[in-house]
Amino acid sequence: METTDAGLVFDLPPFTIPTSLTPESVPWVVAAVILLLIVALRYKIWRGWRQRFNLFRRTEKPLLKAIGWISILVSPIWIALIFLVFFSIWMLAISFGESIGVESMRWHVLAIVGMIAALGGLLSMPLLIMNAFHAERRTRATEESYLTDRISQAVEKLGAERVVWRDNKQSSEPNLEVRMGALYLLERIAKDSPRDHVPITETICAYIRENANRPYIDLDTTAQNELAAAKRLKIKRSELDASDKAACLTYAVPRADVQAAATIIGRRSLDALEVEMAEKYVLDLRGVHLDRIDWSNAKLAHAILDGASLNGASLCVTNLRGARLKDASLNGADLFKANLTEAWLSGARLSNAWLDWAILHGSQLSLAKFQNTNFSATELNYAAVKNADFTDAKHLDQQQLAETVGDGSTILPVNILMPRSETWTDKVLPSETFFSLWRNVKKQAGLT
Repeated sequence: METTDAGLVFDLPPFTIPTSLTPESVPWVVAAVILLLIVALRYKIWRGWRQRFNLFRRTEKPLLKAIGWISILVSPIWIALIFLVFFSIWMLAISFGESIGVESMRWHVLAIVGMIAALGGLLSMPLLIMNAFHAERRTRATEESYLTDRISQAVEKLGAERVVWRDNKQSSEPNLEVRMGALYLLERIAKDSPRDHVPITETICAYIRENANRPYIDLDTTAQNELAAAKRLKIKRSELDASDKAACLTYAVPRADVQAAATIIGRRSLDALEVEMAEKYVLDLRGVHLDRIDWSNAKLAHAILDGASLNGASLCVTNLRGARLKDASLNGADLFKANLTEAWLSGARLSNAWLDWAILHGSQLSLAKFQNTNFSATELNYAAVKNADFTDAKHLDQQQLAETVGDGSTILPVNILMPRSETWTDKVLPSETFFSLWRNVKKQAGLT
């Protein structure tokens, strides 16, 4: 082994270790070292980039999101520019002593200063972009905290009560004004924050279920009707049988706060409905007592209303497409132009209801009761009417029934004969056979 100007030289095998680097090769060595570090730390670097990807995805501002993705796409160009500027600064620095004259030296210094400024600008760009994203994230967190506080305050007010004195006795009753204000506040928050729409809607549905879990009877009107019936029958009021008392029964209109909650549910915007569809959410109003509710023009598609009491309700032009109304009570309800396409009305009671111009395409009407129901211009195409009772139905004709799917179990008005069509049979089919036939008819018609 001997020492030369080039470095240390070994005899066996011939091998040279450089002892110095030329100034021109320093940038390339630095680039090689950086490249080796990137390869060695590739997994940590990839995790960092994934965190940035998630940060870009979570941002809600389209412009900021676009800036983030563009910065990722142009990052290779950004790295190349940094290396180019660094290489230029290095070359200018090592050739500084070769400049001749004051004028040449001044331009040399200006070039170095300009390159350093460019390098600083390039290095600060990602910091500025990340600072903008973090600022947006902090702002969003503050807004979410504010919305959470507003929602908590509104939910607390849903149980507001006030003290009243009646007959020198203290009692409490719902504070309707405060509760209605809380409901409208929740509606406003749901509009401002689509992310909170479904939880708020669930809260309002729960409020309806808890505050409309029993029927509200108009006792004064019911008593007057019973007295009038007893006088007409020339008997005492106490001698009226159950059917007479049921005919005299009059439901009270819903409480103001319950009506407000139902109105909020029924007037959800199209954007809100799209959010519900994306999250596969449906309204759950099973077993509610909303007799005489005003739900005109309401959006209740696919709502679950099994066992609900909607006697005398106003459901004009209401969208009940695909809704579940199994065993629901809609006696005397107004369903003018209501959309009940593919609705589930098995066992529902619609005596004395108004179904003028209503659409019941492909709906399930088995075991439903339609005594004295008005069917003027009602569309019943492909509706299943097994065991349905159409006794004394008004304005129901042969053509309307011919478009349904039925069998010998269907009870028809005395003035209408059983339709003769491919979807009808005079035999009483087993339920499995009948509904298999019904589903095939719907499938051929393009219904689900």
